[in-house]
Amino acid sequence: MNDIKKKVKAVIFDMDGTIINTEHVWRNVTLKVLQEQCNLTDFQEEHEFFLKSLSGMGLKSAADAMRSAFNLAIPTEDLIKRKIEIADSLFDASIEYIKGFEVFHKRLQEEIIPTSIATNADPSNLKHIAAALNFERFFGSNMYCIGDVGFRAKPDPAVFLHAAERLGAKPEECVVFEDSLYGFQAAKAAGMQCVAIKNNLNKDHLGLVAQAIDDYSQAEDALKKIITS
Repeated sequence: MNDIKKKVKAVIFDMDGTIINTEHVWRNVTLKVLQEQCNLTDFQEEHEFFLKSLSGMGLKSAADAMRSAFNLAIPTEDLIKRKIEIADSLFDASIEYIKGFEVFHKRLQEEIIPTSIATNADPSNLKHIAAALNFERFFGSNMYCIGDVGFRAKPDPAVFLHAAERLGAKPEECVVFEDSLYGFQAAKAAGMQCVAIKNNLNKDHLGLVAQAIDDYSQAEDALKKIITS
């Protein structure tokens, strides 16, 4: 890890699907909202494609996409509020860390490599999850979301650049861990190296990242490959 520390001055983590396994939660949130708003219970193949397209998208963008795709009458802000209400109840019951995250993060802490969260989550959603899982023990106050950057969601690089600035690191000195296409694009736009947490939704986009891993048991090796490439 000493060689990594010389070149990597900060590590930035997305949250949903990267630190915690939440894709199934957000899928269930979307399904419940659509059932409430348009009584949609019979999901076709095109609906599944739509659900996958929401992966990594900010809440406002996702809400706008839902309203357009399903001709929903509910205003965007009310739709966002309802999604957050449902998500909060589901997160409390079904959040799990991505395998190996806690061990890997402890290694970073031991080497005094600064870390942060930089997520497309809504401020209230981040606050709720952070409190439930005591994220402060990992990140202190270094937890940032789109609310910190004028609600500019990934693929805009704003939240990554904000995190780097707060951590005192140049973009090129940062490594991002991400799981979505929007996150990969944001990391690239920010000038940061990116490690993908592989899943069924991002397998066609791994060419955009420096390294791709199954879980955090492979994370340190991924960092070593990045600094020697």
